[in-house]
Amino acid sequence: MTISEPLSPARRGPAMARFLLPLAALSLVLSACAQGGPAAEPIDQETAVQSSAPEPSTTPLPRAEGTPRVSPTASTEPSPTAEVPPAASGTTAMLTISISQDSTAEPVQYVLECVDGAPGPASTLPNAEAACAALARLGTKFFTARPSKDAICTQQYGGPQTASITGELDGTSVLASFALTDGCEISRWDKVRDILGSPGGQ
Repeated sequence: MTISEPLSPARRGPAMARFLLPLAALSLVLSACAQGGPAAEPIDQETAVQSSAPEPSTTPLPRAEGTPRVSPTASTEPSPTAEVPPAASGTTAMLTISISQDSTAEPVQYVLECVDGAPGPASTLPNAEAACAALARLGTKFFTARPSKDAICTQQYGGPQTASITGELDGTSVLASFALTDGCEISRWDKVRDILGSPGGQ
């Protein structure tokens, strides 16, 4: 048997150098990896999870049954309705107004013509516009009604004036007389003051 002789210090140096150089290179590579290197690529399982997320659908939702289909360009504002001019309406009258200051005075007569609520060309009554409005407010029933026998009237005297209104009002013949002999008559005169003037006035 041959017994190997121990290496001499001169031969031991190169042998150690050949062993330490690869070890030093490996240490440098491990050090670089520990400090940070390129990020690891995702494994196949992670890629599969990411790709399984559903993409947003561009297909329109189904329309509920009975819901009207609205075009995106259709206007939702209501269309303006055509304005209809109001129909002409108003009181039509041809009346003679007679006013006496007392029983001995000659009565003064006026003509009141109303055409659709406005004074007509035949009117001679002062303030004919207000008189036509009073006719429209009171109506034919006021001028055709008869005084009630059961009415209780205050005993007061408003003056000697008397008046009458005769003619046609809205197609109805009217004949009404007025005086100031008691509270009821004074009240009736006051309702037609736009036609007869104020009670007791000259």
